[in-house]
Amino acid sequence: MTQTNNNQPASTVRSGALKGVIWKNAGKDGKPDRYSVNYIRGYKTAEGQWKDTSSFSEIDNLKLGYLIPKVNDRIAELKASDREQEQSNDTEEGGQ
Repeated sequence: MTQTNNNQPASTVRSGALKGVIWKNAGKDGKPDRYSVNYIRGYKTAEGQWKDTSSFSEIDNLKLGYLIPKVNDRIAELKASDREQEQSNDTEEGGQ
């Protein structure tokens, strides 16, 4: 799924130069919102500029094994927050 520059990520989980960028995608036809993830590695060019890549070395692969469960935990937290918000909205609408 393509994200535009106007959208902000729902969350970012970092581990060293690696990060998992979590995006919230609106559900359609009454379905709940979904989350998708981009995994990125930051690196510095010879000129000293920071760049991002989605290419990973074999060592990065091991580090991703540590990062992915943390990203899954964060998505679970975001979904729980979404459910709480939805329940709060339902309560407010029902009380009026």
